[in-house]
Amino acid sequence: MGRTILIWTERIIAAASHLGSYIMIPALIAVSIYDIVGRQFFDTGSTRLQELEWHFFFATVMLGLGYTYWQDRHVRIDLISNRLSVKQRAWIELLGYVFLVLPFSWVLIRFGGQFAWIAWLDGEQARAALGLTHRWIIKTTVPISGLLILMAGTMLAWQNIQRLRGKTYDRET
Repeated sequence: MGRTILIWTERIIAAASHLGSYIMIPALIAVSIYDIVGRQFFDTGSTRLQELEWHFFFATVMLGLGYTYWQDRHVRIDLISNRLSVKQRAWIELLGYVFLVLPFSWVLIRFGGQFAWIAWLDGEQARAALGLTHRWIIKTTVPISGLLILMAGTMLAWQNIQRLRGKTYDRET
């Protein structure tokens, strides 16, 4: 992989995560507070507000998965991996990429994309009578998340291949 490709891929993954964290989380908090205060003091609770809270939360999680993986913030068993050599860890990461990340990303992209496409074609709306319309918008975050995870996993796989070859990739250079 060229250095430019790695830099742009990292920027795309970070931008998606920042969209989730810097825009969706404040929006989620604002909608939640408005909904709670409205329900408790003004009797203005709404099905749409509650669904919007769910949508913001879901989008935040889905847009952050690739970045979480890229930054090595995902769950792992450090008790075991800390005892392994750099090359052994690189092999485990590569096997995880091939047997877990690739299939998981493919499922999210393939079936999540189909899920979103059908929602768009059908003009899917919430089942609740007063629920939100345009369900395809939130469902589109599923294949986007799969693509972000795939991009992050591919970059990490490349780095691990470089480690096995005795080379390293420094993000700062």
